[in-house]
Amino acid sequence: MGSNTFSILISITAGLGGLLFGYEIGVIGQVLQIQNFIDTFGTADQNTNAWVASLFQLGCVFGAAAFSILADTLGRKRSIIVSGTIFALGGVLQAVGSSLALLLVGRLVSGFAIGIASMVVPVYLAETASTSQRGMITVIYQLMITIGILIAAIVNTIIIEASGGVDAGKDWPWRLCMGIQAVPSVFLIILVSFIPFSPRWLAEKGRHDEGLETVAKLRGLTSSDAAAIEEYQLIKDNAEYEATVGNAGWGEVFSGSNRRRVAIGMVNQAFQQLTGINVILYFGPTLYKNLGFSATVSTEIMPIVFDFINSVCTFPGMYGIDKFGRRPLLQWGAVGMAVAHFCVFFSGQAAVDQGSSSLGGLALFFVAVFYFFFASTWGPVVWSYQSEIFPLRVRAKGTAICTMTNWGAGFIITWAFPQVQSALQTKSDVYWIFFSFCVAMGVWTYFAVPETKGLSLEEIGAVFGDKTVTSANPEIVKSDTKA
Repeated sequence: MGSNTFSILISITAGLGGLLFGYEIGVIGQVLQIQNFIDTFGTADQNTNAWVASLFQLGCVFGAAAFSILADTLGRKRSIIVSGTIFALGGVLQAVGSSLALLLVGRLVSGFAIGIASMVVPVYLAETASTSQRGMITVIYQLMITIGILIAAIVNTIIIEASGGVDAGKDWPWRLCMGIQAVPSVFLIILVSFIPFSPRWLAEKGRHDEGLETVAKLRGLTSSDAAAIEEYQLIKDNAEYEATVGNAGWGEVFSGSNRRRVAIGMVNQAFQQLTGINVILYFGPTLYKNLGFSATVSTEIMPIVFDFINSVCTFPGMYGIDKFGRRPLLQWGAVGMAVAHFCVFFSGQAAVDQGSSSLGGLALFFVAVFYFFFASTWGPVVWSYQSEIFPLRVRAKGTAICTMTNWGAGFIITWAFPQVQSALQTKSDVYWIFFSFCVAMGVWTYFAVPETKGLSLEEIGAVFGDKTVTSANPEIVKSDTKA
């Protein structure tokens, strides 16, 4: 099997953690529209509705925090397996409960699992990918998220239709929608058991024979090939160089050049949420109803259409991230999403004022434009960028902090959205808010985000002014502050 094929298969397997993430996001939007679910848990109340939608993301914060340390102890591979196990439990709790408390516990548990996966999977992908394909490989995580969202929309629609619609008054449709989440968890646990440990984690633990064999297999070589030996030697030397400084504490994550890395990663993750993506994913059916579309179209048809666009449009990002670089994609995405939100705001407002279905259709077209730019830029690039900028000794901790920022921002935005929207003068005003943030994202990227395209994980340190090992000889280091 060729190195490219083997690496991609491993990446897809690990990326199933993203599929769980996507399925959990995708399942709740339609379930919130099922009348029996609304009656059972009282989600007609805005505050309750907000907690059901958002508590998952609070669990993600806790999961990312807990495994900021355990990812180094257990390893990336075992952490992904733990994530799948916990996620299955969360899905079952959501499916069997008839009390709001048990439902919220299930949402929190599922979120805890996804917090683990969202931190560990991108790191694993970055640490196993070759330099030339690292961007594409790490974007597989985002692709799997979008596939999970799409699968959830399709499965939910089939279940809702089979039950007689959202107003059928039955509880088994939403229970089945929730319970099916456990199925991909089982596949994740089994398949990840067969993938190798990260070679950089193995080097950090001193398991060098295994690390060399892993690098060789990932590149389609033997452990005696010069290219494999050279690549692993650089990984080994860098790990040993970092070890001479001692164990990394939390203070190191916020000191020196790491302070800049953390700031960039946190702001990028916060901005990803401020694009409005999770609001549109969770509350899309409500937004489409506000534009004048029927409950059937808003709840069953449009989620599938937009989730399909979201998934397919990830592929341009996979192609462009290594060809054009991270900065250009983030800049283009900010501009594209800003234009899309601007157009949705005006066409949506006009559609409501005039009762025009054609203007409502135009607003939906620009929602699709938003999905295109998000899925091909800020959706995948933020996760990829975060996973590659930190040095090995603080990679798990730094990535965890940035991931916690994503989920923390997502929790606040998702929880606040129902209240914010009810306070707005017109329902389309929310797109004006997202437009403003997208403009700010473009400015931020231009001035603050350095390019990492074409650099190995060991070489990226030079972008931030670190001393980095540049050859098989650990005495040879360079310090380059050029960004």
